Amino acid sequence: MTTGLLPSLDGLDWDDLPAVASATTEAFDALTRNNWALLANLLTALPGDAELGAMCEQFDFLDKLVIHQGDRYRVRLHRFRPGYFDRPHDHRWSFASMILTGSYQHVQYGTNEGFDTIDPATLVPRQIRTERPGDHYVLHHTAVHSVHADAGTISLVLRGPATKDAFRIIDAPSGGSFTARGAQSETDAQRDAKRMPLPVINAAISDVLAARPATQEVTA
Repeated sequence: MTTGLLPSLDGLDWDDLPAVASATTEAFDALTRNNWALLANLLTALPGDAELGAMCEQFDFLDKLVIHQGDRYRVRLHRFRPGYFDRPHDHRWSFASMILTGSYQHVQYGTNEGFDTIDPATLVPRQIRTERPGDHYVLHHTAVHSVHADAGTISLVLRGPATKDAFRIIDAPSGGSFTARGAQSETDAQRDAKRMPLPVINAAISDVLAARPATQEVTA
């Protein structure tokens, strides 16, 4: 069998969270060792890859850079701008996340059982923690969570294959919820509205590379 860029993720069962935790820890190390050497190589190559570039997205408070597409996984970088927070939601896929710079408050609410009909007022946190540089975690696609990020926070995300067409978002202020779908269900206009132009991709790459940790000098 041919191995990919991150061999520990080849053939991974993304529903087996202990296996995902072990495999993604190895992958995170491969991507970030030696002053983010492999990660920097992927970022440098991104502007020349039209397929990956078309998957990069920008929102009001968040940039998403897709830097590698594996057989059954995807490598992304998230760059948070001032004012970022999201609402309680589940995901279409299981994933692992590692904080590279900055920090965010991570709130977990349990699973999405009954999520379609839940009263937002009854949704209460089950765990609240602060994720800092070097921290990483694994989340199953049925888990419900939210994030409130400090400005300038950068996270590295390894996501598995989609297991469902849609995910749900709870909007507590309005007392309601809504369903969001993947790119395959979006219109061309919807895709174009959030697609990241090449100059913005280049600027985001420069900002991420500028955040690399200083190289440690070896002394005799």
